[in-house]
This record gives sequence, C-alpha cells and structure tokens, in this order.
Amino acid sequence: MAEKLLVYIGYDSREDIAYEVCRHSIVRRASVPVEVIPLNHRELRRQGLFWRPWIIRGDGQFIDGVDGLPFSTEFSHTRFLVPDLAKKKGAEWALFVDCDFLFLEDIKKLFDLRDEQYPVMCRKFQFHPASDKKMDGMIQSSYDKKLWSSLCLWNLKHWATRVLSPAEINKESGSWLHQFKWLNEKEIGEIPEEWNSIIGDDEVPKAIHYTEGGPWFKNYEKTLYANKWFQELEHYRNK
Repeated sequence: MAEKLLVYIGYDSREDIAYEVCRHSIVRRASVPVEVIPLNHRELRRQGLFWRPWIIRGDGQFIDGVDGLPFSTEFSHTRFLVPDLAKKKGAEWALFVDCDFLFLEDIKKLFDLRDEQYPVMCRKFQFHPASDKKMDGMIQSSYDKKLWSSLCLWNLKHWATRVLSPAEINKESGSWLHQFKWLNEKEIGEIPEEWNSIIGDDEVPKAIHYTEGGPWFKNYEKTLYANKWFQELEHYRNK
C-alpha cells in the first residue's frame, strides 16, 4: 500500500482561492495518496491549540500581541504548529507550505528528498525584499532566514521537533520562530531551489512561489508564471 503523504497549507481568509489552487495543484499531480489540511487559525483557536493574540490596525496591518511586531498573513505563526499537529496524526514526516505556491511536479518527489538526520528541511534563501510593502499593502519585514519557513519538510521523529509545542508557539517571538533559533543552521537540511522557486531563479521550477505577488491580487495578473496559475485555476473550476 502506498504511503499517504501529509501536507499542511497556510490558510488566510483573504486568499481562499490561492489555497484552493495550491491544494488542487498538489493533489492532481500526486502519484500517491495525499492528505491536505488547511492551517486555519480560527479552527486552531477553537481547538485550544492557538491563542496567540494579535490586533488588526485600521489599515489592515496585523500586529503581533507577543512581540509587538507587524506580520502579514493569518498563518504567520500557526505554521510552526505543524510538527505537533502531524505527530498527533501518527505521521513521520509532514510538509508545510504557504498558500501562494503552485506545484508543477509530483509532491512525492519532494518527499523523496527526506533526510533523517535533519529535524527540518527547507530552501536556504539569501533573500532581501526590494520593497518595504507587500502586494496587499502589508509591511514587508527583512530578517535573517527570510522565506526559509515558507516551505518546510518536517521530520517528526527527530528529537528537536519536540521543542515546538503549542505553548512555545504561542509565547515565543516571531523572529525566534521564523529564524529557527532553537536550531543551529547545520541542523537544517536544504531543499533545492526549484521546489521553492521565486522570480530571478535559474532552475526550471517544480513549485512556483509567488512571493512578490500572486495573480489573484489586483495588478499582479501578469506577473511571471501568472499564465500557469490561471491554467490551474481553470482546471480547478472544471474538475
């Protein structure tokens, strides 16, 4: 019997269609069974797993109640609950991915890159945003290891993932989480760039990350690879 893969996608109520297209792109290309779960902060709050406070300013900007800093999506912090959530389902490995991705290859090929020596694997970006604002007007923060947490392959058997309990996720600063400060960099495995491909990359993408603005946003309908996203949207609607 084929292994069932477990994938969590960050869910933001403002980008529901991005989530649906990302999910569709994964499931329809998968050569093995895949369970895809949305990381919805409201549901996680109802379950008592996420209680981190935040406020939304009049301009729509999210401000974290723990460290007082701005953040841009409803899943900015909940992504780090994936190890705890996946362990409870009995999984040995799980993938987290932002909703602004489009997969062009079989997700099993990404899982085939698993290396047991690492608690987490990701693309090790050297990324410096060109603007201090995101496509939706949110503040664009610049920090060490930016984008590393946008796609993470988690090894749930590794002792280091035990650190990420709901209590820790709800109390630690955003920088502690997104910069993987509970790990040394050598403890983080590396995923090839084509699995988290952004504008300017040389490799042919296997998963496109629309980090500079997805085609579902106004004025981004002609961004690089927008045609591929709209093709996937059409396939999703006609499934």
